[in-house]
Amino acid sequence: MKSKYILLVIPVLVSLLIGSCRKDSESSLFDVNPDDIPYNEQKVFSDSIQTMEFVTSIYRNLSYNYFLDNAEHTGGGYWSFADITDDAENRWSGNAQIAPMFNLNTFPSESGWSRFNNAWTMGYRNIRWCNIFLKNSERVPISGPVKSRLVGEVKFLRAYYYLHLFRLYSGIPLVGDSVYTLSDPIKATRATFEETVNYLSDELDAAAGALPLKHQASDFGRPTKGAALALKSKLLLYAASQLFNGYNIATDPSVAPLVGYTDSNPERWKKAADAAKAVMDLGQYTLLQGNPAITAQHGLYLATTQRVNDELIFSILPTSGRFTENRLLPPSRGGQYYSFPSHGLVDAFNMSNGKPIADPQSGYSEANPFINRDPRFYITILYQGALWLNTNLTTSSAINFAVNSTTGDVFGTSTRTGFLFRKLCNEGATGGGGLSTNAGLIVSRYAEILLNYAEALNEFQGPGPEVYQAVEAIRQRAGLNPYTLPASLSKDQMRDIIRNERRVELALEEAHRFFDIKRWKIAEEVNKGPLVGRRYATPAATGERVTAETRVFIAPKMYNFPIPLTEVNKAGGTILQNPGW
Repeated sequence: MKSKYILLVIPVLVSLLIGSCRKDSESSLFDVNPDDIPYNEQKVFSDSIQTMEFVTSIYRNLSYNYFLDNAEHTGGGYWSFADITDDAENRWSGNAQIAPMFNLNTFPSESGWSRFNNAWTMGYRNIRWCNIFLKNSERVPISGPVKSRLVGEVKFLRAYYYLHLFRLYSGIPLVGDSVYTLSDPIKATRATFEETVNYLSDELDAAAGALPLKHQASDFGRPTKGAALALKSKLLLYAASQLFNGYNIATDPSVAPLVGYTDSNPERWKKAADAAKAVMDLGQYTLLQGNPAITAQHGLYLATTQRVNDELIFSILPTSGRFTENRLLPPSRGGQYYSFPSHGLVDAFNMSNGKPIADPQSGYSEANPFINRDPRFYITILYQGALWLNTNLTTSSAINFAVNSTTGDVFGTSTRTGFLFRKLCNEGATGGGGLSTNAGLIVSRYAEILLNYAEALNEFQGPGPEVYQAVEAIRQRAGLNPYTLPASLSKDQMRDIIRNERRVELALEEAHRFFDIKRWKIAEEVNKGPLVGRRYATPAATGERVTAETRVFIAPKMYNFPIPLTEVNKAGGTILQNPGW
């Protein structure tokens, strides 16, 4: 999914973040000299075609927010956020690699986070591009309705870039609509956590008001009213959660307002529930139904492999190709095996009767662990003996991850956990050929909204009928039999069920598990100690649980990325660092 860029060589945030001059001969509309920016702005925004290309360039960078390294969408790697959670392990094990740096705490200080700094620099670069468009939008020679829609789109994009920064760093510098020049004397400061939430909530409301319910087919992939409201749902659920709403990790009173609320207010859960309900009430989205007995016809499979469907609310679209198949499937299927699911994720899938595998009545057998599981398991996990299309594209055969495998899919190399992901992969494709749906990177879909609603409402008032209905709709579509939950669950019991449903339903999508672990403040429980896999001595062996990696989590500092040290230093003391860094 190689992106093409239009590069403006301009200060990114303030005088803190200065781009370096580069010409992209493939896609640049113009060469930019920092002293000649007004001329180039006049040139671009007096031409409708160049204006649309400028806005498209902002879209092209959306996938920077999707991957951990914030640069890997250009074709090289696949640094999923799942790889720094209890859900997965990455293929690279060296201590200098980005996922192990986080998992093993091998960086000596915030300066060791240089691989993560793209999140900050790319975020503010794109926010600046959004502001340049908004500054010049009135002069663009296009019709009023189209101009209004473009303003809504760019406000959505700006909020999306801000939201990612917010989830990583908490309170961040907010530049509003300002477009600073090299000569502007700026002292940047971080907005408080609450100020950031309120600003983004208002911005997303404004975007929603300017965006249509649906686009014409030719404009598919642009945000809609529902996309803006879904992003607001994500924002307010995050902000209402345990880490921020009643628990603040900062001991310094000057830093505390930057990393969370300084009080506890259950009404924040009500606002999060209302935000999710606003998406539901649009009547535009539904859970795709299918045949849960057949993986390739299951509603979840269709929702996550089709480019266009009625469950998708917003996704980041690739230009073409089999992006996930190439990066997730094993070498025997032409893949690059970047991410390895953990046994913990495998164990999170209930049995088909809806009971957890730890329940003595579930029917689970450690000797035959992959029989009669939740149908979503077979959509998500590529396990020993699972079938997948061969590279001849005409037959399928069993995956063999055994130590003595002769297929090239050997335990310890192509998987260190004994599993690979099949989620998001097309059943009719390999890493190098076959069908291609050109499916996007999912940002929001309706299942997430239902789970957002259920969680927020349960936290606000307990597990009433609406909570049951939302959770059971997910379980019914999954194909659990029975899908209904026991009556009279407590708030704590329903919380545990909702959290597990989020884990299995949304596995590998966006960065759900990473930010769920963070906002629930459970990282010190789940992100340290052994990450377990399953080793097979031979293809016929039962398999044994083994430790793939022993994780280290240093709380509370690891709950926030450190502000890049270069930015803290350049700000001259006006940007306060996150706790522990």
